[in-house]
Amino acid sequence: MQEPKRHPGELWFAIIGTVLAVTVLPVVAIYFLDYVGMRLVTAIVAILVGVYVGRGLINARERVTSIEITADQFPEVHQRIEHYSKEFGLRRTPRAYIAQEGGLLNAFASKHNRTNFIRINADVFEVGTFHLGPRPKDPAALDFIIAHEVGHVAAGHTTYWYTWLSSFINFIPFIGAALSRAKEYTADNYAYSVVPNGINGIVLLSGGKYLYPMVDGERIAERATTDRGLFLWFTNALATHPVQTKRLAALYDRSRSGRLF
Repeated sequence: MQEPKRHPGELWFAIIGTVLAVTVLPVVAIYFLDYVGMRLVTAIVAILVGVYVGRGLINARERVTSIEITADQFPEVHQRIEHYSKEFGLRRTPRAYIAQEGGLLNAFASKHNRTNFIRINADVFEVGTFHLGPRPKDPAALDFIIAHEVGHVAAGHTTYWYTWLSSFINFIPFIGAALSRAKEYTADNYAYSVVPNGINGIVLLSGGKYLYPMVDGERIAERATTDRGLFLWFTNALATHPVQTKRLAALYDRSRSGRLF
Protein backbone atom coordinates (compact mmCIF):
# COMPACT_ATOMS: atom_id res chain seq x y z
CA MET A 1 0.00 0.00 0.00
CA GLN A 2 1.19 3.49 -0.84
CA GLU A 3 1.29 5.81 2.17
CA PRO A 4 -1.82 8.05 1.92
CA LYS A 5 -1.08 11.76 2.07
CA ARG A 6 -3.19 14.40 3.74
CA HIS A 7 -3.90 17.24 1.34
CA PRO A 8 -1.62 20.16 2.36
CA GLY A 9 -4.50 22.63 2.13
CA GLU A 10 -6.35 20.80 4.89
CA LEU A 11 -3.89 21.88 7.58
CA TRP A 12 -3.54 25.44 6.28
CA PHE A 13 -7.26 26.12 5.95
CA ALA A 14 -7.93 24.50 9.32
CA ILE A 15 -5.40 26.91 10.88
CA ILE A 16 -6.65 29.96 8.94
CA GLY A 17 -10.25 29.06 9.66
CA THR A 18 -9.57 28.55 13.36
CA VAL A 19 -7.81 31.90 13.67
CA LEU A 20 -10.64 33.70 11.88
CA ALA A 21 -13.32 31.82 13.81
CA VAL A 22 -11.74 32.79 17.13
CA THR A 23 -10.98 36.40 16.26
CA VAL A 24 -13.38 37.62 13.58
CA LEU A 25 -16.63 35.73 14.11
CA PRO A 26 -17.19 36.94 17.70
CA VAL A 27 -16.57 40.54 16.60
CA VAL A 28 -19.01 40.18 13.69
CA ALA A 29 -21.57 38.53 15.95
CA ILE A 30 -21.32 41.30 18.54
CA TYR A 31 -21.51 44.08 15.92
CA PHE A 32 -24.33 42.74 13.75
CA LEU A 33 -26.29 40.43 16.02
CA ASP A 34 -25.70 42.04 19.39
CA TYR A 35 -24.51 38.67 20.71
CA VAL A 36 -22.74 39.79 23.85
CA GLY A 37 -21.84 38.01 27.04
CA MET A 38 -23.95 34.98 27.75
CA ARG A 39 -25.80 35.30 24.45
CA LEU A 40 -22.59 34.60 22.53
CA VAL A 41 -21.77 31.71 24.84
CA THR A 42 -25.31 30.38 24.34
CA ALA A 43 -24.92 30.51 20.56
CA ILE A 44 -21.61 28.60 20.73
CA VAL A 45 -23.06 25.96 23.05
CA ALA A 46 -26.10 25.62 20.77
CA ILE A 47 -23.82 24.82 17.82
CA LEU A 48 -21.84 22.27 19.83
CA VAL A 49 -24.98 20.57 21.12
CA GLY A 50 -26.60 20.77 17.68
CA VAL A 51 -23.73 18.88 16.08
CA TYR A 52 -23.91 16.15 18.72
CA VAL A 53 -27.69 15.80 18.50
CA GLY A 54 -27.65 15.93 14.70
CA ARG A 55 -25.10 13.14 14.43
CA GLY A 56 -27.02 11.09 16.98
CA LEU A 57 -30.17 11.39 14.86
CA ILE A 58 -28.26 10.44 11.70
CA ASN A 59 -26.87 7.36 13.43
CA ALA A 60 -30.32 6.44 14.75
CA ARG A 61 -31.81 6.73 11.29
CA GLU A 62 -29.24 4.37 9.82
CA ARG A 63 -29.76 1.86 12.60
CA VAL A 64 -33.54 1.68 12.15
CA THR A 65 -33.96 2.11 8.38
CA SER A 66 -30.79 0.89 6.63
CA ILE A 67 -29.33 -2.51 5.78
CA GLU A 68 -26.23 -3.26 7.84
CA ILE A 69 -23.24 -4.83 6.11
CA THR A 70 -22.09 -7.65 8.39
CA ALA A 71 -20.14 -10.90 8.31
CA ASP A 72 -23.45 -12.64 7.57
CA GLN A 73 -24.93 -10.09 5.18
CA PHE A 74 -22.75 -9.17 2.20
CA PRO A 75 -19.77 -10.90 3.85
CA GLU A 76 -17.34 -10.23 0.97
CA VAL A 77 -17.90 -6.49 1.18
CA HIS A 78 -17.68 -6.64 4.97
CA GLN A 79 -14.30 -8.35 4.71
CA ARG A 80 -13.05 -5.63 2.38
CA ILE A 81 -14.19 -2.91 4.77
CA GLU A 82 -12.30 -4.69 7.55
CA HIS A 83 -9.25 -4.98 5.30
CA TYR A 84 -9.15 -1.26 4.47
CA SER A 85 -9.70 -0.37 8.10
CA LYS A 86 -6.65 -2.42 9.08
CA GLU A 87 -4.62 -0.97 6.21
CA PHE A 88 -5.36 2.52 7.52
CA GLY A 89 -4.47 1.57 11.09
CA LEU A 90 -7.94 1.71 12.62
CA ARG A 91 -8.39 -0.32 15.77
CA ARG A 92 -12.10 -0.78 15.15
CA THR A 93 -13.85 -1.32 11.84
CA PRO A 94 -16.57 1.27 11.24
CA ARG A 95 -20.08 -0.08 11.05
CA ALA A 96 -21.42 0.07 7.51
CA TYR A 97 -24.93 0.54 6.15
CA ILE A 98 -26.75 0.56 2.83
CA ALA A 99 -29.74 2.82 2.23
CA GLN A 100 -32.04 3.46 -0.70
CA GLU A 101 -32.08 7.15 -1.57
CA GLY A 102 -34.09 7.24 -4.77
CA GLY A 103 -31.13 6.75 -7.10
CA LEU A 104 -28.86 9.33 -5.47
CA LEU A 105 -25.21 8.34 -5.90
CA ASN A 106 -23.60 9.17 -2.59
CA ALA A 107 -21.92 7.88 0.54
CA PHE A 108 -20.76 9.45 3.79
CA ALA A 109 -18.92 8.78 7.03
CA SER A 110 -19.88 9.95 10.50
CA LYS A 111 -19.57 9.12 14.17
CA HIS A 112 -21.84 8.98 17.19
CA ASN A 113 -20.29 8.64 20.64
CA ARG A 114 -17.48 6.11 20.08
CA THR A 115 -18.93 4.43 17.01
CA ASN A 116 -17.74 5.41 13.54
CA PHE A 117 -20.00 4.40 10.69
CA ILE A 118 -20.26 4.75 6.95
CA ARG A 119 -23.34 4.76 4.73
CA ILE A 120 -23.33 3.75 1.08
CA ASN A 121 -26.36 4.49 -1.03
CA ALA A 122 -27.89 1.43 -2.66
CA ASP A 123 -27.26 2.51 -6.26
CA VAL A 124 -23.53 2.83 -5.53
CA PHE A 125 -23.50 -0.52 -3.76
CA GLU A 126 -25.24 -2.25 -6.67
CA VAL A 127 -22.42 -1.24 -9.04
CA GLY A 128 -19.92 -3.32 -7.10
CA THR A 129 -22.04 -6.32 -6.22
CA PHE A 130 -23.93 -7.54 -9.31
CA HIS A 131 -24.47 -7.06 -13.04
CA LEU A 132 -26.82 -4.28 -14.13
CA GLY A 133 -28.07 -4.86 -17.66
CA PRO A 134 -25.10 -4.78 -20.07
CA ARG A 135 -22.72 -3.47 -17.40
CA PRO A 136 -20.62 -6.03 -15.48
CA LYS A 137 -20.18 -5.57 -11.77
CA ASP A 138 -17.34 -3.25 -10.78
CA PRO A 139 -16.08 -4.12 -7.28
CA ALA A 140 -13.08 -1.76 -7.63
CA ALA A 141 -15.38 1.24 -8.11
CA LEU A 142 -17.35 0.32 -4.99
CA ASP A 143 -14.15 -0.34 -3.05
CA PHE A 144 -12.84 3.11 -3.95
CA ILE A 145 -15.97 4.70 -2.48
CA ILE A 146 -15.73 2.49 0.62
CA ALA A 147 -12.02 3.24 1.10
CA HIS A 148 -12.75 6.96 0.63
CA GLU A 149 -15.26 6.90 3.49
CA VAL A 150 -13.03 4.75 5.72
CA GLY A 151 -10.29 7.24 4.84
CA HIS A 152 -12.38 10.04 6.32
CA VAL A 153 -12.47 8.06 9.58
CA ALA A 154 -8.74 7.30 9.48
CA ALA A 155 -7.91 10.97 8.82
CA GLY A 156 -9.88 12.05 11.89
CA HIS A 157 -12.58 13.87 9.95
CA THR A 158 -15.38 12.21 11.92
CA THR A 159 -14.04 13.08 15.37
CA TYR A 160 -16.16 15.47 17.40
CA TRP A 161 -13.44 18.06 17.81
CA TYR A 162 -12.83 18.25 14.06
CA THR A 163 -16.55 18.33 13.28
CA TRP A 164 -17.13 21.10 15.83
CA LEU A 165 -14.17 23.05 14.50
CA SER A 166 -15.41 22.66 10.92
CA SER A 167 -18.89 23.82 11.98
CA PHE A 168 -17.49 27.18 13.09
CA ILE A 169 -15.15 27.49 10.09
CA ASN A 170 -18.11 26.84 7.76
CA PHE A 171 -19.49 30.25 8.76
CA ILE A 172 -16.51 31.89 7.04
CA PRO A 173 -17.13 32.38 3.29
CA PHE A 174 -14.80 30.40 1.01
CA ILE A 175 -12.59 29.21 3.92
CA GLY A 176 -15.04 26.60 5.21
CA ALA A 177 -15.74 25.27 1.72
CA ALA A 178 -12.00 25.12 0.92
CA LEU A 179 -11.35 23.10 4.08
CA SER A 180 -14.15 20.72 3.12
CA ARG A 181 -12.71 20.24 -0.36
CA ALA A 182 -9.25 19.60 1.09
CA LYS A 183 -10.71 16.88 3.32
CA GLU A 184 -12.31 15.24 0.28
CA TYR A 185 -8.98 15.23 -1.53
CA THR A 186 -7.41 13.66 1.57
CA ALA A 187 -10.04 10.89 1.59
CA ASP A 188 -9.45 10.33 -2.14
CA ASN A 189 -5.74 9.94 -1.39
CA TYR A 190 -6.55 7.25 1.17
CA ALA A 191 -8.74 5.44 -1.35
CA TYR A 192 -6.17 5.68 -4.13
CA SER A 193 -3.48 4.24 -1.86
CA VAL A 194 -5.36 0.93 -1.63
CA VAL A 195 -7.57 0.87 -4.76
CA PRO A 196 -5.66 2.74 -7.49
CA ASN A 197 -7.69 0.95 -10.16
CA GLY A 198 -10.98 2.15 -8.67
CA ILE A 199 -11.09 5.70 -10.05
CA ASN A 200 -14.25 4.71 -11.90
CA GLY A 201 -15.94 5.05 -8.52
CA ILE A 202 -15.61 8.82 -8.99
CA VAL A 203 -16.50 8.70 -12.70
CA LEU A 204 -19.66 6.93 -11.56
CA LEU A 205 -20.76 10.12 -9.80
CA SER A 206 -20.83 11.90 -13.15
CA GLY A 207 -22.02 9.19 -15.51
CA GLY A 208 -24.49 7.25 -13.40
CA LYS A 209 -24.49 3.53 -12.78
CA TYR A 210 -25.37 2.48 -16.36
CA LEU A 211 -23.55 5.09 -18.45
CA TYR A 212 -20.26 5.51 -16.57
CA PRO A 213 -18.41 2.48 -18.09
CA MET A 214 -18.62 4.25 -21.47
CA VAL A 215 -17.25 7.53 -20.03
CA ASP A 216 -13.57 8.40 -20.41
CA GLY A 217 -12.65 9.86 -17.03
CA GLU A 218 -9.39 11.26 -18.35
CA ARG A 219 -11.31 13.40 -20.85
CA ILE A 220 -13.24 14.90 -17.93
CA ALA A 221 -9.96 15.48 -16.08
CA GLU A 222 -8.46 17.30 -19.08
CA ARG A 223 -11.17 19.95 -18.82
CA ALA A 224 -9.77 21.02 -15.45
CA THR A 225 -7.18 23.06 -17.35
CA THR A 226 -9.23 24.04 -20.42
CA ASP A 227 -12.56 25.04 -18.85
CA ARG A 228 -11.99 28.41 -17.20
CA GLY A 229 -14.04 31.44 -16.28
CA LEU A 230 -15.33 33.49 -13.37
CA PHE A 231 -18.51 31.49 -12.86
CA LEU A 232 -16.62 28.21 -12.99
CA TRP A 233 -14.23 29.57 -10.37
CA PHE A 234 -17.09 30.54 -8.07
CA THR A 235 -18.84 27.21 -8.59
CA ASN A 236 -15.75 25.40 -7.33
CA ALA A 237 -14.92 27.94 -4.61
CA LEU A 238 -18.36 27.60 -3.01
CA ALA A 239 -18.54 23.80 -3.30
CA THR A 240 -17.99 21.47 -0.35
CA HIS A 241 -16.54 18.82 -2.71
CA PRO A 242 -14.00 19.40 -5.49
CA VAL A 243 -15.73 19.76 -8.85
CA GLN A 244 -15.47 16.60 -10.91
CA THR A 245 -12.94 17.98 -13.42
CA LYS A 246 -10.45 18.96 -10.71
CA ARG A 247 -11.14 15.87 -8.63
CA LEU A 248 -10.47 13.48 -11.49
CA ALA A 249 -7.45 15.51 -12.59
CA ALA A 250 -5.94 14.97 -9.14
CA LEU A 251 -6.59 11.23 -9.34
CA TYR A 252 -5.16 10.74 -12.82
CA ASP A 253 -2.14 12.98 -12.22
CA ARG A 254 -0.56 11.96 -8.92
CA SER A 255 2.39 14.34 -9.31
CA ARG A 256 0.57 17.17 -7.55
CA SER A 257 -2.11 17.75 -4.93
CA GLY A 258 -5.65 18.45 -6.03
CA ARG A 259 -6.39 22.10 -6.83
CA LEU A 260 -8.59 23.83 -4.26
CA PHE A 261 -9.27 26.91 -6.44
